[in-house]
Amino acid sequence: FMLSNSPGGVNFESAPFKLTRELLEVMDSNSEGAASELFDYFKVLCIQGFLACRKHSDHILLLVEIMQGAGFPCFKAGPRVIQNLKKRFHPSLTEEQCVEVVLSLISDSLDAWRTRQYDFYQRVLNNIL
Repeated sequence: FMLSNSPGGVNFESAPFKLTRELLEVMDSNSEGAASELFDYFKVLCIQGFLACRKHSDHILLLVEIMQGAGFPCFKAGPRVIQNLKKRFHPSLTEEQCVEVVLSLISDSLDAWRTRQYDFYQRVLNNIL
């Protein structure tokens, strides 16, 4: 998924991002996101990364807006691309509320069923993974 399009034009995955069982195992966790030092550190890094991006969201939005005329498929939704991207930075929330948003995104991504199904589909149909 990139801005307003998905691979092959099919938006099958609904998880905020891909966080598979294998990635969780590398962080000494499980598919339910059991606490571990590495998984807790991953969450801290996600929070810090989001807050850093959010701090510079005006610059990021400007860069994306400049690229809109390039004709890339990810801009097919037109002006909504910028509006939707801005919403993802949650400009009206406090920093503490944003931390909760990031933790929720992580939780929603944990070994997501649709992600597993899409990976299975890719493996069977295209011999990928």
